[in-house]
Amino acid sequence: MPKIKLFIATTLDGFIAREDGSLDWLTGMPNPGQTDHGYNEFIQSIDTIVMGRKTYQEVLGFGVPWPYADCMTYVATTNSRFETSTPSTGIIRAINSETIQQLRLGSSKNIWLVGGGEIITAFLNEHAIDEMIISVVPIILGKGIRLFAHQPAETHFELVSSTAFDTGVVNLEYCKTA
Repeated sequence: MPKIKLFIATTLDGFIAREDGSLDWLTGMPNPGQTDHGYNEFIQSIDTIVMGRKTYQEVLGFGVPWPYADCMTYVATTNSRFETSTPSTGIIRAINSETIQQLRLGSSKNIWLVGGGEIITAFLNEHAIDEMIISVVPIILGKGIRLFAHQPAETHFELVSSTAFDTGVVNLEYCKTA
C-alpha cells in the first residue's frame, strides 16, 4: 500500500513559511551548487500529491509551468467556491479516514503531503503520515506558519537517517513507529 510522506523544508525555529505564506527565505537561500536536497529522488517515488489551498496558490505564484503535471494533485480546502486551474488536479473537502483510504487506493506509488501546517496536522491527527523528510534550513524567522499548526496529536517517529548538505541544510528522515 502506498505510504503518505511529508517532505518539507522548515526553519530552525519550526516555520514552513512567513506569516503571509511567503517562501522567500527558502527560494532565496544561497545554493551555488544547485543542490536539490534529495528532491529529485523523492519526486520519482510519488504519483499523488496533497496540498492545502494556500500552498497551491503559493506554487501557482511562482510564475512557472505547473511542476506536478505528471502526478495527480489534490488541493484540500473547505472553500466550496474554490476551483483549481491546473491539469490533473482535484479537490478534497475533508481530511478523514475515508479520504485517506481513497488516496491510498488511487495511488500506485507513494503520496506526497506537501503542506501547509494545517493540512499536515490534519493528516497527523488521522495517524496518516507514514514517513517524514524534514529539511532543516539554517535560518530563524521568529514568526510565521508553523510546521505543525494548532494542536497536533502526540505521535512517535523513529529517526531513519540524517543527511547534511554543503548549503547547511540537514535532511532528517523519520518513519512512524508502531
